[in-house]
Amino acid sequence: MNVRYSFFSVALSCVTAVWGQNGLYFDGADDYVSTTNSGISGSGARTVEAWVNTTANCIPGSGSQQVILDWGGSTTGARFTFNLLWANSVRLEVGGNGLSGTQAVNDGMWHHVAAVYNPNVSSNQVKLYIDGQLHVQGNLTVPVNTGATVPVQLGKRVDGINNFMGKIDEVRLWNTARTDAEILANYNHELCGPQAGLMAYYRLNHGTPNGSNSAVATATDETGSYPGTLQNFALNGLVSNWVQGATLPGATSGSATVSACASYTDPTGTTHTQSGTYSYVLPNATGCDSTVSLALTIDTVDTRVIQNGIVLAAQASTATFQWMDCATQTPISGATSSVYTAAANGSYAVVVTDANCSDTSACFTVAGIGLAELGLNFGRISPNPSMGPAVLELHGSVSVQATLYTSQGHVLGSWTVRERTELPSNLAPGVYRLRLEAPEGAQVLNWIQL
Repeated sequence: MNVRYSFFSVALSCVTAVWGQNGLYFDGADDYVSTTNSGISGSGARTVEAWVNTTANCIPGSGSQQVILDWGGSTTGARFTFNLLWANSVRLEVGGNGLSGTQAVNDGMWHHVAAVYNPNVSSNQVKLYIDGQLHVQGNLTVPVNTGATVPVQLGKRVDGINNFMGKIDEVRLWNTARTDAEILANYNHELCGPQAGLMAYYRLNHGTPNGSNSAVATATDETGSYPGTLQNFALNGLVSNWVQGATLPGATSGSATVSACASYTDPTGTTHTQSGTYSYVLPNATGCDSTVSLALTIDTVDTRVIQNGIVLAAQASTATFQWMDCATQTPISGATSSVYTAAANGSYAVVVTDANCSDTSACFTVAGIGLAELGLNFGRISPNPSMGPAVLELHGSVSVQATLYTSQGHVLGSWTVRERTELPSNLAPGVYRLRLEAPEGAQVLNWIQL
């Protein structure tokens, strides 16, 4: 029969970000990030995005322009500068002209800002976005002709002025004009995997927030081409350092503790039959990789049974038991101990339940109950059936070990008998079995108590 029942339990830990949700705090004096990315030159379509957090006054006269991202040259139309300026809002300028927003974003909160330039349309070639929503749109009066003199840099203009003061995170540069729907769909989570048109992507998820980060002076470009170099950062303390960034869904990790019976198939379809620690990767809700560490315990069940004639003994030490009739595949009422003494000829197995799983032993055949084994006939019970005391009478001077069982196989007592002995008289009405054993063999007698 050998039927296996599989139960398992799972405990999942809280999921945490694989990358720390970090950013960079620019001191407004001389901090910036340089790259070797020449950006998009000429009048090509482009999109720039970032998360910013600042309280700086960006209005000229009382404050100063806060540059988020810039590249190009210093002549008219050759600079492509994304910054905060008038009304403490977003602005895109190309040297000689620009388009500004009116909604302030210098409230000390994280805001997503984006600028799109699309030369393939006649109107509204420039669009500015705040927190995923289109804010203003229009055309420039100066032709866009971005140069390649200064590569892309974060936190400073190409002419070395207007350094950013505050936090920057999640900087993206695309060589396409992203649509309203694309901006809205992607602004509020990290990007995972290759993205068409993405020329540079700085998650800025490095270092220990506000810690000692002198050895962490490079910002990874997730496209793999243009890592950024941190310039003039102190890399220690609350400012001019890696800090807590915008909290965005992205790549995640987690752990699972699993106990399973015999085997476990993880969500990737891999089946494990050994206890151990495993890891697998699944896409999470944002499409990023979620790496799960699996602490797996495979529970096994000891289904060994030793047979001694009509006595079957399960060998599991810490388990519960249910003996079964193999012919009918039904449980035997009351047969729930580790030892079962068969009351009738047949085939028997035991279901062993241990920890989180159950398994069924092989079937064991019991035969010859009620017959003298090998022709042996040691004695008889009289009277049988009986309504009171009954006596076991042996033939001749034989000595036997007599064991009395219920019909379910429970042992009621065992005695050494010579010639004759009186059987217990206080038993409930029913059918009992008396097994007589001697060196020559064994005999099982049925006894009915009325």
